[in-house]
Amino acid sequence: MRHGTIRAAGLVLAALAHPVGQAAPAVEKGDLAALAHRVRPSVVEVLGTVDASGETSYGTGFVLGRSGLVVTNAHVVRGVSQVMVRTIDGALLASVEVLEADADVDIAVLRVTGLTAPPLEPAPAEPSVGTRVLAVGHPRGYEFTVSDGIVSALRTLDARPGLELIQTTAPISPGSSGGPLVDLAGRVVGVCSMTLMEGQNINFAVPVRTVLPVVDRALALERALSGQTPPDAADPGQLAAWIRRYRMRGQLVRAGELTRRALARHPRSLPLLVEAAEVAWARDSLPELEAFVRQMRRVDPDYGPALQLEAVLLAESGRCDEALEVARRALAGGLESARAASAHAVLADCLARAGRAEQALEHLDRALEDPGLAGTADWRVLRAFLLDALGRADEADREAVAALESSAWDPVVRSSLRERGLPRLVEVVSHRAEKVSGTVVVRGVVRNRGPLELADVEVLAEGLDADGVVVATGTAVATPSRLVPGQSASFRVVLGGIVEDVTEIEVRVVDFDER
Repeated sequence: MRHGTIRAAGLVLAALAHPVGQAAPAVEKGDLAALAHRVRPSVVEVLGTVDASGETSYGTGFVLGRSGLVVTNAHVVRGVSQVMVRTIDGALLASVEVLEADADVDIAVLRVTGLTAPPLEPAPAEPSVGTRVLAVGHPRGYEFTVSDGIVSALRTLDARPGLELIQTTAPISPGSSGGPLVDLAGRVVGVCSMTLMEGQNINFAVPVRTVLPVVDRALALERALSGQTPPDAADPGQLAAWIRRYRMRGQLVRAGELTRRALARHPRSLPLLVEAAEVAWARDSLPELEAFVRQMRRVDPDYGPALQLEAVLLAESGRCDEALEVARRALAGGLESARAASAHAVLADCLARAGRAEQALEHLDRALEDPGLAGTADWRVLRAFLLDALGRADEADREAVAALESSAWDPVVRSSLRERGLPRLVEVVSHRAEKVSGTVVVRGVVRNRGPLELADVEVLAEGLDADGVVVATGTAVATPSRLVPGQSASFRVVLGGIVEDVTEIEVRVVDFDER
């Protein structure tokens, strides 16, 4: 693919590499030509639109085992919409569905409607070192390319622990990721995947024995969804697990399509309905989510996951009294840990809104036992607010810093905390006021009490009259402008306003930058 670069410990996808590999001695030209002529019709170009940039991506694939089933690299279709396939005779086929994409082994399986190209067969055994092989690709802008070489090693790379790869001397042309690596009988021994660029380029392929389980998973899912699998074998729980895998990978379109087809076979399956609801939630489709929750409640009014999701919906819509009741019912019925954490988070949110900080903090701490929620800045912000409301200032400051760090100092998180004066990274150590030439000058010292280097600490001084009304104000930036943790700085503020009425001075830090 040419739309992006993927590097890991010196690895560069073959689609982006410019190999100068040393080819093995060629086989007899006639034999090579005959083999290439036989294999090339099974190889296709895989192209599509890159979601992030709108550019066209290019890769290679090939038909394996059965007509219409194309194998390629997972990175060839990752982040790509409108995947299409072009055959050797120039036909462009747009009805393409990604059945499976396993990033761990960099293999994807496509179903291409209308593709009649002959399938290649997998080799029955792993190739031994020295086996002659042929790499076939379809780089953009060129005819099909064919190169020969040998299997030079079978090895595991640091960047792919646990995955054995075929190292080959057959050069892999740019744009040929996903093409087949075949033996001299035309059987697939691997899928061309990457090039190691360290001086001399070294080419690698994923062994076919690693590819076949990915194909089997894709076909098993197809059989289950199409009704070809016997009813007792088309387990809704297994279908739900497949959908969950796509959802967790962020493949929401695929997950939604599988959900629709699975529910057509099992409309009352609670595990499938839960996954359907989670997919709708991930796609920000609240009407769909509400419909799936209602459907679950019709099947089982006391179903815990349905109650948990309903509690979340109620809290999101501000109906906290109802949300509290439903969340407690969900917890009473028993929930797996992640859903229990979500229910506790609902209770924490709604109790905090009701001003019941101590109870809210208790439930929030239960929720944050879940790693997923613990890494969410919004919940850390809420915890900082609750600690502050309970007078636990130092803990509140530490929690506010944790929220900022977990969000990579997101401006929205910073603004939310600043509105509540958190974190108190700077304290006013002392101040005094004196009248100078008809005005009031406030001098004092601030200190960086936090764990970060700060800059441009701005101090606000306010002069109040006998009734406590602000009648004069002024600001100044403390010097020095940069403060490491523990360092102090001085400030001098000249008040403007009705200074003759000032009877009391208040000073606070209003702004600073984190470094």
